[in-house]
Amino acid sequence: MIENLKQSIVDKLIELYPEYAVYDEEMPQGTNEKSFFIAITGQDYGKRFNNKFKSSVSFDIAYFSNEEAGKIKADCQNVQISLLRNFDSAGIYRVLNKKAAITDNVLHFTFNVTFYEMREEISDKMQRQQTNTNN
Repeated sequence: MIENLKQSIVDKLIELYPEYAVYDEEMPQGTNEKSFFIAITGQDYGKRFNNKFKSSVSFDIAYFSNEEAGKIKADCQNVQISLLRNFDSAGIYRVLNKKAAITDNVLHFTFNVTFYEMREEISDKMQRQQTNTNN
């Protein structure tokens, strides 16, 4: 489920910024290109009714600019505005609690995605009854 969610986020970033690189596992050292790095920062998981579960996953998308020193903040602010305005969903998932901050010339765009799932659980509580009809 998390892999589908991450892929939906990658697809949305590529839709908005097709010329930028997107990384979701690790970022190569010394990269000198405009790029995004997707990190999961937390997850809550809880049982609802019967076999239904609710999960909320927190993400931090870091944006790295390759502009010259005097233009990095302006570039980050432009991407920040674009993400806040246009990143309302990723595939079938709705993006909640969007926030953005620029720290050390890196834009951090944070948000949550909540989803529900049903799991099949095999229960030992109910078993088949066997009846012996031989007299």
